[in-house]
Order: sequence, then structure tokens, then C-alpha cells
Amino acid sequence: MNKKWLFYLHFGYWLLILAQNLLEALGMGVLGTQIDWFLFFSIVLPVKFLQIGCLALFFYVNYLLLIPYILKKGNLIKYVLSVLGCILIFSPLYYLMEQIVYPLIGWKSYERDLDFSFAFIITLSANFVNIFLGLLLSYLMDWRTLRAEKELVEKEQLKTELAFLKSQVNPHYLFNTINDIYALTQQQSEEAPVALLKLSELLRYMLRESDDPYVLLSSEINYLDNVVALQKIGQKGHAHIKFEVSGIVGNQKIAPLILINFVENAFKHGVFISSKDPIQILIFVDRHDFNFHLKNKINTARKDKTGGIGLANVKRRLSLLYPYRHELIINQQNDYFIVDLKIELYD
Repeated sequence: MNKKWLFYLHFGYWLLILAQNLLEALGMGVLGTQIDWFLFFSIVLPVKFLQIGCLALFFYVNYLLLIPYILKKGNLIKYVLSVLGCILIFSPLYYLMEQIVYPLIGWKSYERDLDFSFAFIITLSANFVNIFLGLLLSYLMDWRTLRAEKELVEKEQLKTELAFLKSQVNPHYLFNTINDIYALTQQQSEEAPVALLKLSELLRYMLRESDDPYVLLSSEINYLDNVVALQKIGQKGHAHIKFEVSGIVGNQKIAPLILINFVENAFKHGVFISSKDPIQILIFVDRHDFNFHLKNKINTARKDKTGGIGLANVKRRLSLLYPYRHELIINQQNDYFIVDLKIELYD
């Protein structure tokens, strides 16, 4: 809550207190059966303004000075004594108002004459609720501030963790791609410039666009398309990969680099030398529903104990970015590794 709305809240509270007192004055028949509006505006209204002003003054002395600088420093006894001291200081003010100021404008709050002891009791009873409200508001604002700070810290920690997870995208694929392009240039292959251009687009996406928390789904799909194309170039036509996108891809957004771990895992641990048994990467988009299906035959001859790090990485990112908005199923059926991912996309 900004300072502007906080001011409106305080102002509105005291305005309501004033309205309540004025209505009580009308309801108690202070002005008689016939309302004398001249009497109301010339006497009742100024008296109530003075009374509410005294209440507000005591409230803010307690709220702005006594609570933060005494009570919250851990000295309860000193705070209680300070409140009693303020009541002693304000009691003469009530006494002077009742005995001198109010009579000048023809007002008398009490039937009996006001002595100092009675003025003390009146001051205490009039401000008892305000003491409690000051304590409640002060600690409520502290709680709100701590909560806001905690949320800010959690957001920063989340951003840091996501940045760290994103930075862990396996560089192994990039190194292999660079080596493949180098081999193509050595052979003076016509595919070398094409591969270099696709690698440039790949790096541009990873270094620039992926800084955003969410990117256009079309950009992420184009990134995967370049990854697949480079893999085919690197394998010199011996990589059989079925990459298909269906549905309507519009302005939907998705977390960047959220799918690459699955694809890299398939390239690293899969078999794709047969046109009859290619790696399948299928994407279907239905408005805000994103469906990703990957299937590859497992290369049983290649064992890699570090293979699970990338999958653990993407699982953690999904849980942070799409809590309750995604479903990930990873199965190993016979000789095949299958991934099915569903995400409810953001606008």
C-alpha cells in the first residue's frame, strides 16, 4: 500500500469517527426534537472537531513515537509508563477544553463539574480503543512489510535459481556442433555455411531472447528446428529425426530452453540410424494447451551415468515455472524412451 492510499485510509477513519459522533449527538436529542442547524454548525460541529482532534493527536503520538521507539525496542514497562504519562499530559488539555473552551461556545459534555481526576479517567477511557488500534495497526504494518520483503527475497531467489538452471543447459551439444562444422569446412562442404548460420541463430536465441522469462512459442519451436537441422548436418544425412508441429501457433508464450534437455537426451542416448525407427519429436498446440511428445530407441551400447542431470534440471524448472499447470510423464517401454509433456501456456 503506497503512502497516498495510507493517507486516505487514516483520513477516512477519522472522518468516520467524526460522523459517528455527530450522529450520536443528533440521536441523543442534544439539538432538541427540532434540529437547530445553526446550533449544529456553530457549536456541535466545532466541539466534535476538537474532541476528535484530541483523540487523533493522542493516537499518533502513541502510533508514531511510543510504539516504534519504546515498545518495539523491547521495553514494555517503559512503554506502559509512557502511555500513562501521555494520559497525564493530555488530561489537562481535556480539562481546559471542558472548563474553558466548551463553555465559551455554549457546550457542556457532563452534568458534574470536571476535576482533574475525572479528566484523567475521561482521557483514559476516550483513548483506550485508540491505544489498542495503534498497537494493532503498527504490528499489522510490520507484518505486511516483512511479508513484502519475504516475497521479494523469494522472487529474487527464484530468479537466481532459474538462471542457474538455465545456465546448466548442456554445452556438450554445442561443442559437438562446432566440431561438426569444423569438419565440414575442412571438407569444403556446401553445408558448412548453412550449418554456421543455423548455429549463429542458435547462439543468438540462447544468449539474447532466452533472457526473458517467457518467449514466443514460435521462437522456441524455431530454435528446436535449428537444433534438429544441425544434428542432421553433423550426422551427414545418417540422422533420421521426425520433427512435426501441428495446431495453431500464434502469440502463445513458453519458458525458453524448456524442451532442449529432452531433445539433447534423445540425441545423446538414442538410436536414429534407421529411417524406419526415427527419433520422433511431435508438438501439438491447441490454443493454450501445449503437447510435446518425444520417442527414441535407446542405445544400449552407450552408458552415461550423468544422463539424468538434464532431466532433473528440466523437472525442477517446470515445477518452478508451471506449478499445477503442467504434466510430465517419462516412461521406458522395452527399448524405447518416451516423454509426454503437457503445459498450460501463459498469454
